[in-house]
Amino acid sequence: MEIVVFDVGNASCNYICSPNKYAMMIDCGSSNEKQNPVDFINDCRNGTGDLFKAKPYVTSTGKSYPLALLHITHPDSDHVRNAERICKELEPYLLCHTYTEEFDDANTIDDTYKKKLDKVYRGDNSETIDWGFDVDTTFSIPIETVKSELTLKGKVRNNSSIIRYIKYEGVRFLFAGDLETAGWEWLSKKNKNFRDLMRQGIDVLIAPHHGHDSGFPKALFNLTGKVKVIILSKDTEASKEGSDVYSGYSNYANGVVYYNASDECTYFGKVLTTRSNGNIYVVIDSNGLYLAADKASSNHKRLQES
Repeated sequence: MEIVVFDVGNASCNYICSPNKYAMMIDCGSSNEKQNPVDFINDCRNGTGDLFKAKPYVTSTGKSYPLALLHITHPDSDHVRNAERICKELEPYLLCHTYTEEFDDANTIDDTYKKKLDKVYRGDNSETIDWGFDVDTTFSIPIETVKSELTLKGKVRNNSSIIRYIKYEGVRFLFAGDLETAGWEWLSKKNKNFRDLMRQGIDVLIAPHHGHDSGFPKALFNLTGKVKVIILSKDTEASKEGSDVYSGYSNYANGVVYYNASDECTYFGKVLTTRSNGNIYVVIDSNGLYLAADKASSNHKRLQES
């Protein structure tokens, strides 16, 4: 299994090439200042190498889809603004999302996303995709609960985030959307399945709300204990004056060794960020977990040349 956490600025886009080589994308944010994830995926599709190269999902009727699933955690613009190119070049078979009319401010949601994805994918008896994962499951707080509970309703879209847990070859991932601190507390208290699963631990956490202080998941860490590595899409922990990135994420990670493609050396880090590391690449096979990045964080320890 291969995963890319894309550097798309202050946005979110994650790509998964499953063990059975079907493609899943979790959120479709993009940035005009960065490489578009669609270009990276197309390069992989057209290249000769196998890494990150998925096969299309072909239905029983013979229709082919480049993406087997597009998972939208919540419809903020920075999570859906690449909808136009996704629909044109990487049409998904399935869409995991919350219908936009469920939000009281639905009129402010990205029009392209609504027109080309949300309003088109309205259920059917879809075929079951054999991803090859050991575990693949989602969790979310019911939208009506989010809109009614005092601690949640101040951030309805964020707290409605659909988070995704994937396990393969013993390596456990959690893609956390923009769930706020209060949302983590609600799930930890009210959802037994979530609580029981998280107590088994997490290896890689794609941090909630890009690493913002408002999404710090202390209730999650109370269940999981330390994780191996945490990935943010903001600058490194409070490294810039005035940053609202939580400054203590590294206290909750044991750290990993990763390969830096720019100098061909290995580094040790507890928190990787797409702002400091560029695209972050994850490969899992029977031998374990491997990470690489476009570049190294300045505060990470250089170990040796590759």
